[in-house]
Amino acid sequence: MNLKDYKQEQLLNFYSDLNLIQKLKLKKQIKNIDFEFINKLFDNCYNKKEINIKKISNLRCINNKYNENYYKIGENFVKNGKYAVVIMAGGNATRLGIDMPKGCLTLNKNNNRISLFELYINQFKEKNIFPYIYIMTSSINYKKTYSFFKKNKFFGYPKEKIIFFRQHNLPIVNLNGKIMMENKYKISIGPNGNGDVFDSLKENNLINHMKKNHIEYVLFSTVDNPLTNLIDYNFIGATIFNKYEVSSKCVSKIDEDDKNWIFCKYNEHPFMLPTQYINEKINNIKKNNKYIYRYKNITYHFISINEIEKYSNLNLKYHAAFRKNNYVDKNGKYIQTKKENSFKFEKFIFDAFYFSDDMLLYEVDYNEFYPIKNKEDIKKVENFINK
Repeated sequence: MNLKDYKQEQLLNFYSDLNLIQKLKLKKQIKNIDFEFINKLFDNCYNKKEINIKKISNLRCINNKYNENYYKIGENFVKNGKYAVVIMAGGNATRLGIDMPKGCLTLNKNNNRISLFELYINQFKEKNIFPYIYIMTSSINYKKTYSFFKKNKFFGYPKEKIIFFRQHNLPIVNLNGKIMMENKYKISIGPNGNGDVFDSLKENNLINHMKKNHIEYVLFSTVDNPLTNLIDYNFIGATIFNKYEVSSKCVSKIDEDDKNWIFCKYNEHPFMLPTQYINEKINNIKKNNKYIYRYKNITYHFISINEIEKYSNLNLKYHAAFRKNNYVDKNGKYIQTKKENSFKFEKFIFDAFYFSDDMLLYEVDYNEFYPIKNKEDIKKVENFINK
């Protein structure tokens, strides 16, 4: 392979400095890269597809008011073993001050230290319900995540009911489209985003595992929201009763200047509307005296096994995320950057919903949503969980 053909010859800048093992490792990484694909992704960074605002409409949204019928349906569904959970845990907690997977972060709860992973596991143990839990890690934190569970004896949860799997990675490129180096023989990579979950489940034969175990719906949630309720019978029952194959919890924007994307329909299909298309007019459209274009995603999705299988056969688009990434410069010096300097390519889970006929939104309060993104968030979340 001639790296000059793809304008990525910088990957061999330090080849002569490496020992034999390092050279072999670098060669293996280079061999596994589809350079034509990476260059194409970079070329598309600045090509944004235009959206015709006239083609948007609203999705049905119900609130989280208790409904006895919904609750009983949801409770029976879970207790009959038709329910499973995927926790998307590919992130690391370096921004939070620990060199560990984010799920290993510990919080102060009732004067005890408890990790995010244990916090979620306890929700099931407290109800004496033990569904399959599938934990998606990145290749970077897979070993640490599994070792953490093993060291803690799987927090008293049935070991065979917790299944770990890796998501895919792609190289990270700088603002000129050059693949970056983490050190002289290691290429900078990043996980493909939460939208990679369907491909990864399929590749690891886990969709078949779900079907074999009679699972009919799966909840997808992130690892960094300690306020999430992983067994919400009312929500589950509402989805089943109303015959939706996809449903998502959401929160309504408090601040109309909130830059988060919003749920809607586009061309009569579920869709997330990007920030640049959200204006004052859209923000203030009401139906039945309620704002209908202010529902934002909290990454809490309930999806039928049929839709999961369908999504796993799609080629979801990639988004270019503008990120900070440390790197080795052309002189071999390690640079710790203080500003965004690179693109990481990610798939978003919600892009799959466009290929469904419809979906249900389920509005919850902010006491179910406070993701930990920085050190300041930790204390705020601890105040919530200790009320």
